[in-house]
Amino acid sequence: MTWDAYNRRKEALRAMLAVADTRRDLTLTDLIDSVEGGRQAFPADTDALFELQMTWFQRLSGHMDRVLDNAQTDPELVPVTAWVRTAADLPAVRSLLDAHRDEPALRKAFAKELAYLATSAGTPTYHLDLTAQGRRIQDSARQTLRATPGAVEPDGTHRGGLIARLRSAIAA
Repeated sequence: MTWDAYNRRKEALRAMLAVADTRRDLTLTDLIDSVEGGRQAFPADTDALFELQMTWFQRLSGHMDRVLDNAQTDPELVPVTAWVRTAADLPAVRSLLDAHRDEPALRKAFAKELAYLATSAGTPTYHLDLTAQGRRIQDSARQTLRATPGAVEPDGTHRGGLIARLRSAIAA
């Protein structure tokens, strides 16, 4: 991939995410087609899914590093906190990835993410089922996110009190 193609792809991805943050009703195909240069940057929907997964994983690992620097006492809180913060930063990405969680092309990437969550919580890499451990941590993070006042639901609606709803209305 040339630098020009790389930059066009990143620009299309930024535009897609801006649209996805405001229009959660769009399918991935509609989202790609709604952005100028989207289809040229992502000829197949799976190309966009891989890029979304990479965006998610990069942000997750960044949050993981920051949470580790704060020295949480409970090792399982590290990946849960990082996952919740990432989901708060990238709700549209998480929603799109969740909508395509059964995509065969992404199975390996999703399994690696779950293993990353498990090992970040202190599960040894030789554990028989890192994926199951990671899924348990991810489920815990999802429950934490749902319980967070002002959290954004996958459909784009905000939860929380009056102030949280007013902030979200003003931001829109």
